Amino acid sequence: MVAGGENNYDYLIIGGGIVGSSIARELAARGAGSVAVLDKEPRLGLHASGRNSGVLHSGINQKPGSLKARMAVEGNRFAREFCKEHNVRMQECGTLVVSRNERELAVLNTLLEMGKAAGVEGLRIIGRDELSEREPSAVGDNALLSPNGAIVDSEAFVRAVAGDAQAKGARFVMNAEVTAIRERTVISKAENFEAGHVINCAGLYSDRIAAMMGAGKGCRIIPFRGEYMEITGLPVNSMIYQAPDLRYPFLGVHFTRTVDGRVLAGPTAMLSFGREAYDKRIVPGESIGMIASVNFWRLVLSGEFLRLVWHNGKISFSDRAFLAEIRTLAPDVEMSRLKPYRSGIRAQMVDRRGRMVNDMVVEYLPAGSTHILNAVSPGMTAALAFAAHVVDRIVASP
Repeated sequence: MVAGGENNYDYLIIGGGIVGSSIARELAARGAGSVAVLDKEPRLGLHASGRNSGVLHSGINQKPGSLKARMAVEGNRFAREFCKEHNVRMQECGTLVVSRNERELAVLNTLLEMGKAAGVEGLRIIGRDELSEREPSAVGDNALLSPNGAIVDSEAFVRAVAGDAQAKGARFVMNAEVTAIRERTVISKAENFEAGHVINCAGLYSDRIAAMMGAGKGCRIIPFRGEYMEITGLPVNSMIYQAPDLRYPFLGVHFTRTVDGRVLAGPTAMLSFGREAYDKRIVPGESIGMIASVNFWRLVLSGEFLRLVWHNGKISFSDRAFLAEIRTLAPDVEMSRLKPYRSGIRAQMVDRRGRMVNDMVVEYLPAGSTHILNAVSPGMTAALAFAAHVVDRIVASP
């Protein structure tokens, strides 16, 4: 325990998104000590935790045996239970991954085996007739049905988790951007804090916070902007995905019905030249820093990566290219039925070899800090289970 004082805490969490709020809730529920969460914004859910499609993934596209696979399956169940208990808007509508040819059917079979190995329940491949019955707007020969996929009001989910953490004793401090860390003193734009243990859940800025404490060496957050279109007048009952390219941690443009009845198409996966450049602007300081990194250039020198960027760049800057992508799932959609929706930015960790890391990465330092360096999609789905996993390790450490 740290010494008493108004701004002295046993656990100080930097970042109040869904992962940070979930860890705060878990620590407080266990009575592990005093807990405070610092967030740089005036309210929660303004970035990745609130700027997503609101999907609770079932875990079908995660590598069996990976931490992310286990956390996604457990977290999906925990999240659905939490939402029911706390009256957060959530619908258990299921997920469909559609194939249109033999090559894509092979991807579905791979996903089926991956999902079974990860422990996803109820998976099966359905034919054209059942697909048409479930989703009349979708066109395909087969589909992988995952009944545990769900949609949720993501901002309300974050607020409910944070509210439960507060009810259990955690404190949340807003407008508290962290500017420096000196040993156990965390300096923020609100106040200075003393911490027995610092937990870095800063998402898009996790590498910067880690660097302040000598952690995260060799890793770099490369931001990818995900853009959405809203489609009016298209009946969609659940979530409809294209067969993904399993070489990348992105799922491609897909359809999602939201809890308030909208139908979204997206997201893209466009390289972003700013960690919060939701409007496609270029942030000079951040862009120069990213481009100057070894991680970025080793990533860019991959021919496959350049093709990914080229494809998503076309979709990002051309409404017609976006429409063409949408028509792979629903050929009858017209341009007049599309209107822009908000975008989000994915905090993708890239290692020194230029590889996009596709599993959750946590660094535990013996000096009293823990760094969540990679908790991208399905980070929201996994959050409650992942929080328990991280706290198990923290409280067990001497």
